[in-house]
Amino acid sequence: MVLLYYGFDANGPRDWPADRLRHYLAYHVDRGTEKERPVDTLFDTVLWMYRTSSRGRLFETSARHEPTSETDWRECMDRLFAPNLQLNALETAAASLEREIGRPVRVNVVLTLPYPDVRIANWSDAPDGPKWDFRRDDEGRRQAVQWYIREALQRWEAARFGHLRTLGFYWFNEGHANLRTAEDVPDESLRTDVALIQDTARFVHSLKVDGRPLTLTWIPYSPYGQDRLPVVRDLMTAPAQARVDYLMIQPNYFFARWKKQREDLVKIVRGAASVGAGVELECDEALVKDEAMRQRWLEYLEVVSTEHPGWRQTPVSCYQGLRAVHEMATRPELAPCYDALYEFLETHRDGPKPGP
Repeated sequence: MVLLYYGFDANGPRDWPADRLRHYLAYHVDRGTEKERPVDTLFDTVLWMYRTSSRGRLFETSARHEPTSETDWRECMDRLFAPNLQLNALETAAASLEREIGRPVRVNVVLTLPYPDVRIANWSDAPDGPKWDFRRDDEGRRQAVQWYIREALQRWEAARFGHLRTLGFYWFNEGHANLRTAEDVPDESLRTDVALIQDTARFVHSLKVDGRPLTLTWIPYSPYGQDRLPVVRDLMTAPAQARVDYLMIQPNYFFARWKKQREDLVKIVRGAASVGAGVELECDEALVKDEAMRQRWLEYLEVVSTEHPGWRQTPVSCYQGLRAVHEMATRPELAPCYDALYEFLETHRDGPKPGP
């Protein structure tokens, strides 16, 4: 599962046309030459991520940023289904790959759920829109999340993609605590999102597309592989209808700001393994110029495959900044990083997988 961001940043919108997706869907040989060609699939699942809207609102929670509301949620959905970009580009790229390698290609898709931030007093920006207040209880948050899921699935069904399969939805916020305070909300259970995550899982599991039940995915950050591991365990061992289906933990080892050592990576991978969770591989464009960062990327592949006994049976995600995998595939000096990723994913693909 590769994470692709299509929101806005300081340079404007981040869009994905079909030609930019080809090195994500397929492993190519003779790269950079006239003989370049795809010989096998690479990532089988794309998680579409929308972190920042055009007006600078953040889709996960942060006290330093303004929360998203209806305008941002609709923008997130509109841009996901934009002509010739994102989902439509992925369909085009998958169809092209199918013709090139001569066998069926189906790409799983996970759609991000905008996070219902508890600072929102009125979610709708329209005068006659729903007056959902997220501040003191979760009912409005629940209704907003379910609205988004229904709207997204209506658009999905109308698009009639031939090479894409919707796997389900992603719970965006990387932690389980929200920004409610004990002073404002005495009920401790309402100061975490665990109940809402489980309610969302129940709703997602009640839905089917093309006869297949949908799933819920979550990728929390590194503390959930250590002291917050019980939260992961509870979400993975809840009754089936309330369970998170695909849960991977971020080691955060690649990024200098986290100041993590190799032994921290090992501990988090082992922690994930102890509760049956998967692990996220991580890199960004820093590996283009920094040999030490390339080595860190390769250490992820090594440690996950040697320290997680069930790694081939649990999900694996890949955070790659904006387009680090593309850089691996198109820069000769990064070829070992791209080749190692393919070998890792090929071995993982041969193992049995959980979920529907």
